[in-house]
Amino acid sequence: MSDRSVTEDDLLTAALDELDVAKVCAHVATFAQSSLGAERLRTVQQYTNATALREELQRTQEVVDVMAAGDEIPFDRLADVSSLLRKTRIAGAFLSAPETLNVLEAMQTSRAIRRFFAERAERTPALAAFVRNLVDDRVLEKHITDAIDDTGAVRDNASRELQSIRREIHELSARLRTRLQRILKKFGDEELLTDDFITQRDGRFVLPLRVENKRSVEGIIHGVSQTGSTVFMEPAETYEMNNELSLLHNAELREIARILTVLTAEVGAVSHSIEEAVDVLTSLDVCMAKARHALKYGGICPTISDDEEIELTRVYHPILKQQATTSKIDVIPLSVSFDATTRGILISGPNAGGKTVAMKTIGCSIAMALSGLFPLGMVTTGMCRLFTAIGDHQSIDSNLSTFSSQIIRLRDILSYCGPDALVMIDEICAGTDPAEGGALAAGILDSLVERKAFFVVTTHQSSLKQYALTRPSIRNASLAFDDVKLQPTFQFLSGVPGNSYAFVLAQNVGLPDVVLSRARTYLGDRHDELEQSIAAMQRFRTEAEQHHATAREEAAKAERIKADYEERLSQFKKKRSELMEGARDEARDILRKAQALIENSVREVREQQRAAQDVKKDFERERDVLTKSEVEPTQAKGTPQGSVVVGSTVVLRGTSTAGTVMEIDAKGASALVEVNGIKFRFPLAQLDLSAQRPTAKRDDSMIMKLDAHTSLDLRGMRADEGLKALEGFLNDGILAGLSTGTIIHGKGTGALRKVVHEYLHEHPQITSFRIGTIQEGGDGVTIVEFR
Repeated sequence: MSDRSVTEDDLLTAALDELDVAKVCAHVATFAQSSLGAERLRTVQQYTNATALREELQRTQEVVDVMAAGDEIPFDRLADVSSLLRKTRIAGAFLSAPETLNVLEAMQTSRAIRRFFAERAERTPALAAFVRNLVDDRVLEKHITDAIDDTGAVRDNASRELQSIRREIHELSARLRTRLQRILKKFGDEELLTDDFITQRDGRFVLPLRVENKRSVEGIIHGVSQTGSTVFMEPAETYEMNNELSLLHNAELREIARILTVLTAEVGAVSHSIEEAVDVLTSLDVCMAKARHALKYGGICPTISDDEEIELTRVYHPILKQQATTSKIDVIPLSVSFDATTRGILISGPNAGGKTVAMKTIGCSIAMALSGLFPLGMVTTGMCRLFTAIGDHQSIDSNLSTFSSQIIRLRDILSYCGPDALVMIDEICAGTDPAEGGALAAGILDSLVERKAFFVVTTHQSSLKQYALTRPSIRNASLAFDDVKLQPTFQFLSGVPGNSYAFVLAQNVGLPDVVLSRARTYLGDRHDELEQSIAAMQRFRTEAEQHHATAREEAAKAERIKADYEERLSQFKKKRSELMEGARDEARDILRKAQALIENSVREVREQQRAAQDVKKDFERERDVLTKSEVEPTQAKGTPQGSVVVGSTVVLRGTSTAGTVMEIDAKGASALVEVNGIKFRFPLAQLDLSAQRPTAKRDDSMIMKLDAHTSLDLRGMRADEGLKALEGFLNDGILAGLSTGTIIHGKGTGALRKVVHEYLHEHPQITSFRIGTIQEGGDGVTIVEFR
């Protein structure tokens, strides 16, 4: 029967302590700006409501975003004013001037924070809503600042009465000092003084007299120096003035008390609102501390799931990460997951190999997520309760051994755990007979599986490693061990059990070989085979992960190359489109010039045979047809079906004007095409069949013969001149159906050759190009091949 003297809260609190969460929170508290925020962080507890936890995480993430953007949150100072606010509600009580300033600073911070996030409501909606009701009472702030200065003193003009009293004090003090100066000079001449100055005792002006002269002067002694050689005497002739000054000071204190009482009453009227504002500001300070910690150590906002799942990806233990920043040590992250089918992880491996640290990293990361802190890695978890049995809880007073104390803890955990529990047990049932301990441990794990709890357990027992292999809901895991260097690597291996390497570690610390040899004879072959099998599994797992990492890198490299080529292809298409558009514009310009030339030529030839008006009408009709074909280029799209024969209607690729094939030169792979009554010879490869009707043939058609050069000399030209000449040369070569061409650019500095090659590389009608041979001209010549 369970002893319920240990409550569930006791177990949950113990778990946070054993997982080092309290240490983590104490470190996060150092990032807080107020004592209130630091104290709340040091006593942080896990959330039990998923909605409240998600809201807290969202607020913290918004603070992280604001800080990462470089915006400074105006959180200047926040004192604990809760006791002062309670005091304001007590009749007759009043706050001192410094205490009133503390309340004022809280109000000013409240107003500044409210305005800051209101201006950023779109970027920080959760924070803007959270601080929406903060105090913003500028009237009260002004009343306080009008009455009290930054040093905490009540201002002279806080009231007319105070101003009048202080004026009288100032004038009376000046007269009193003048009189004392005369007395001081007189006593100095008579050598009655120890020092030549005026001081105060009990608020009254006095003079320092030698002790032996105290009866030589009429007056009242207000004190004696520490050495006893000086007495501080108030001369009789200043009694009345000192009395009057004392009365004025009392009147001043009464007026100050009255002013502070009025201010205190005003504060008391809104004290509850200020208390609520201070609570919100404290929560904001907590979020800011969490955000600073996350930004410094790489914390990531966790995902709180509604499903039964736990997944950790590349998480670090925060204390190790903190140590790594100062000692420059490498910390190895780990990744692990639980789901509906995998409820438990059994971690095995050598002593000092990192098993307990791995388990604490898992538990601490989840505890941080459930406490509203950002774990150092990616964490997805549902709401769960954490139970632990970590460390040695033996007690002489309670007559508990290591084994019995752990069993009692496990008994209590089994009394409370359920499907929402995550249980972590270090070296389960290790302090007793291995056979009985292994059996007892297996029974405990069966009970956890039955309760559908998640669990992480560390062990050295080989029987438990074999037990886990037979349970689909339990997964073996280990920390890798370097067989060559004979030291742990702290790399977490999921799915692979670990060896204890007891003999290796014993040998490393210097245990005699004869002892080790004798010890091995007691192990038996089966144990040795198991250890070798586990070592082989670890080795194969490591190699597989290395190959996987290499494949992943190669895949990433391939993706980068693919993206690069896709970008280049996009740029090429864009460049080609620009070039084609330029070519079309140039073709239209040439055609317009040709039309003008034809019009002039026909008019000159026909002006005596036909009326000029008839010639002009024919020209305008032909021009309208040409213009229409340019405006409606979609009608001139080529059709890929069929082949070009004599009589076919075709268009030159890249243009929109149709023509009729007059003859075909099969040997030269070219065709004679009539366009608008003018005959051109084009390569067959550049012609597409068209459904557009060609312009009617004119009676006065004339054959134009186009000659194309096979070489181009660019020597002596600038780059822009050379490109223009090169463009014309290539256009002529394409129209003439040339297969190759020679471009002479000279050797020189190579700049002109580079410009030519870049242009050729982007030209869609160039199949290839190369530097000429020695016989062709060497580096000073480029040979191009047309499509």
